Amino acid sequence: MGLNCGGKCGMFFLITINGIFLILGIALLIVGILLKVDSDVIDDEKIVSTLNEVQINNLKLGSLASSLPVILIVIGVIVLIISGLGVFGACCKNRCMLVVYAIIVLLLLILQIAAIALFAIMKSKVEDEVQGKLSNSLEKKYKGVSSTEEISKGWDLIFINFQCCGVKAVVPTAVSNDQEFYSGEADSFWARKTLSDKVPASCCVAATQENFATYTEDACTQLTDASKYRTKGCYQAIKDYILKYQAAAIGIGVALLIIELIGIIFAFVLCRAIGKSMDIV
Repeated sequence: MGLNCGGKCGMFFLITINGIFLILGIALLIVGILLKVDSDVIDDEKIVSTLNEVQINNLKLGSLASSLPVILIVIGVIVLIISGLGVFGACCKNRCMLVVYAIIVLLLLILQIAAIALFAIMKSKVEDEVQGKLSNSLEKKYKGVSSTEEISKGWDLIFINFQCCGVKAVVPTAVSNDQEFYSGEADSFWARKTLSDKVPASCCVAATQENFATYTEDACTQLTDASKYRTKGCYQAIKDYILKYQAAAIGIGVALLIIELIGIIFAFVLCRAIGKSMDIV
């Protein structure tokens, strides 16, 4: 069963396209693995439980952040399988396999476009909601470095692991840090949580998971030496962690969209050519 010129071109381009598809799948795997290597900052049940206080449309922030590397790895594996299906379908001139390949890629393409559109629409709303819910959790559940409550201790571990403090950035001249969320009397938030301290000891640069409960350093907790305390807000720190490989993921995603569209076209071109060659026979 021989193919005409158009069929041979379709076969060549489909194999080439799926070779690129294969490379992109491997790239997604690498991004997922890199993120997994960095996941030690969140690999603690107390941190995950604390971040799970934030829920957006039934999605828990802690579970999402800890699962993100696995999600990327799984997508990478799926892309590898799909590319293999396309290559085998083209090499074996199997119309059934090519149709299945085209349908799967088309569904994947539609899901990607829908996800991108939804993300673009919800981005600012979700960010505001996440920040507000983090602030609400910190205000209601944080009890100071001496507390043994899981969520409170989880916040201390977030301060240490993510190298941040509070939800908003720490401003030494502010009457009360995180004042945008906790307005009122002077030091109304942190003073209520940490007695005379302006920030808890877990916000200190030298504080660790082992010593934060007993660590004392006035230059840090009284905000008199900026080199002694963490100034980045935890909302920004968590966002930076989740979006650490955003540029790479977006680049791969855009390339996948283009490759998927081309792959669908050439899969049908090859199917049509195979059908014509069968008719001739």
